[in-house]
Amino acid sequence: MGEPIGALFEKAVELPPPDALLDALGLPAGGAVYAFTDENDNVLQTVGTQNLRRSVLFRLAPPDDEKRRRRVDLRAVARHVRWTPTFSVFETYWVYLNLARRLRPAEYRKELAFGPVWFAGVDPAVRLPRWQADTVLQAAAVTVGPFADKARCTAFIELLEDLFDLCRRYDILVQAPRGRPCVYFEMGKCPAPCDGSMSLDAYRESTGRSVEFACGNPEPRLGELEEAMRLAAAERAYERAGRFKEVLARARRVLRSDGRLVPTPGEFRFLVVQRAGGTSRVKPFWVDQGAIRVGEPVRLRQLGEAVPAWIAGLERRGTADEMDLVHRSESIWLVSHFLMKGDQAPGLFLPEWQLADADEAARVITQRFASSARTSENMRDAGSPSGDVDSGE
Repeated sequence: MGEPIGALFEKAVELPPPDALLDALGLPAGGAVYAFTDENDNVLQTVGTQNLRRSVLFRLAPPDDEKRRRRVDLRAVARHVRWTPTFSVFETYWVYLNLARRLRPAEYRKELAFGPVWFAGVDPAVRLPRWQADTVLQAAAVTVGPFADKARCTAFIELLEDLFDLCRRYDILVQAPRGRPCVYFEMGKCPAPCDGSMSLDAYRESTGRSVEFACGNPEPRLGELEEAMRLAAAERAYERAGRFKEVLARARRVLRSDGRLVPTPGEFRFLVVQRAGGTSRVKPFWVDQGAIRVGEPVRLRQLGEAVPAWIAGLERRGTADEMDLVHRSESIWLVSHFLMKGDQAPGLFLPEWQLADADEAARVITQRFASSARTSENMRDAGSPSGDVDSGE
């Protein structure tokens, strides 16, 4: 692990002997990510919760006969509780992810309560470029996403293949120029770069045009296909015209659902605002392409002064370049987990394009957090970030 365990958590208490009476142990009732450690400060268990006191006392309660078969009696081995306070569900998940990476590097992913999102990537400069779906950002690739699941990512890649007549049989393409064209060539859906019917330079150019389309400039290709559909209809090549029509319809459905099609990870930039304790304090988190930074809490009445600085903080780029691509990807998974909740997500997630007017952004933030009733809603436990929900939470 490298770092002493005490450096990873802000606070700690020593547990009484196993036969001693348990009380509140001086633990707060707020959110936290905490760990039980043994007499040598080895980590026994790490948990994220929205009520530290209740969670710790529950886990230290002697297990009944049925539970004894399923879990260890922590009172017999735990000697310390170490924790870092958190003030929102989002912050709990974020702190848990960062601690789990350090404490359980070989196992932490399977313990997370949120799964991966997917990216579609291609390197158009290689000899035989190919769009592929992956859960992790790739260094050399042009990437679009995130997609909520693999099926949507794969469907998007298939749309690009149909729009630009890209090769669907990469196992044959790698034999170029000695490959044997597959059924897609017979169907008129592939120009057969595998056997040299289309040069690889021209094929790479087609792939580059698919990148342009995927990254937000669909109009040139849509215009070409509309013209091709009209010409095919005029020539009474109705089957070919129907194929153009079907592909155009699919592309337009994507445009309607995803706006400018799918953003790139370079556009995955958000100002996330969450509670910071009590009903009158909030704190910013800057999300820059998978890099997450946290700012100092401010009171709601100070938002008019704070928000311009928050926006300037988001405009500060470069942090993501210093991060491991796996860690960047996992942070995008985390933020996406909350984005997919829409209006039900705790706190506020403002994309960069909504921050042009600082006064309006401050008004939106104030409106979101001003209601004390909403505080209870936002701080209600949404499940443990470790996928191990505490009883009663």
